[in-house]
This record gives sequence, structure tokens and C-alpha cells, in this order.
Amino acid sequence: IVRPVSDETANDDVPGGAVFWIGAGLGIGIMAFGLRGLFMNSRATQPFEFAKWFVGGDILHDLLIAPVVALVGFGVGRILPRPWRAPVQAGLFATAIMLAVGWAPMRGYGRVTAPGNETVQPLDYSTAMLTVIAITWLIVAVWLGVIAVRRWSARTRPRSRALEPLDPSH
Repeated sequence: IVRPVSDETANDDVPGGAVFWIGAGLGIGIMAFGLRGLFMNSRATQPFEFAKWFVGGDILHDLLIAPVVALVGFGVGRILPRPWRAPVQAGLFATAIMLAVGWAPMRGYGRVTAPGNETVQPLDYSTAMLTVIAITWLIVAVWLGVIAVRRWSARTRPRSRALEPLDPSH
């Protein structure tokens, strides 16, 4: 559908407008800075390894992660009652993000580039990850509990007399 561009929407709402080009310029500048750092410090950053992770991560996402997420989301939407969907989906989303961010430190990647340096990944990331995921699902359980209590109290609460028609005999 083609819509006429008026003076009011000419700059910011239309793809290719001022906001797009400002964002594109900033994004390209940030990427160029990162790539410069990657290659200027190639001994520490190992650009070939980065490229393998970058391309591999993209392929892994497109062929495995995205389809699994879509199927799980579809399943949650079909199986769970409507009031429970948002908490469970939020918990699943948060868990997936935590695993994606925490995967490298949890597996110990990075210690290879600095052997003997005790300050590189000094924590037990597996335990930390499990703790954060447990706290996330505890929050989801509390959220579901609040929903259940609200629904139960709404069903057992006596109807308000203000909603009933007036009895002329009183």
C-alpha cells in the first residue's frame, strides 16, 4: 500500500526518514569502531575465531533457536489459559536471554586467551546461572499465585448490592 507523504510525516515516520539515517549512521560508526578494535588487537581478539562464532551463531539462531522459540511460544499459547500465558512467556524469555548471555562464561570461554590470570572469569558461572534462573521462576510462580488468588477471590466474593436492582418492597 502506498500512502501519500505529507509534510507532517516526511521526516520521521517514513522508512528512510531522518531518524532512520541518524540511527544508521550511529550504528555504522559503532560497528566500525568495534571492527577496528577487533583487528587492531587481533592477537587478543582472534578475529578468525570471532568470525566463526559470529557466522555460527547466526546459523544456529536461524536453524535451531528461532524455530524452537516459535514452537514453544505456539505451544504455550495453545496449552496455557490466557491469564497464565504472560508470566510463563516472560519466564521463558528471561531464561533464554540469561542462557544466551551466560553461555560463554558458563563454558569458560575467555580463559584460553589469558591462561593463569585468576581475574578472568573468577566466579562459578554455572551456579550463578542456575541461581538467577531459579529466582526468575520463583518470581513467575509468585506472579501466577497472585493471578490465581485474584481469580479465586473474584469468584468467591459476594456480589455487590449496588449492582442488584432495587426491591420496591423495602
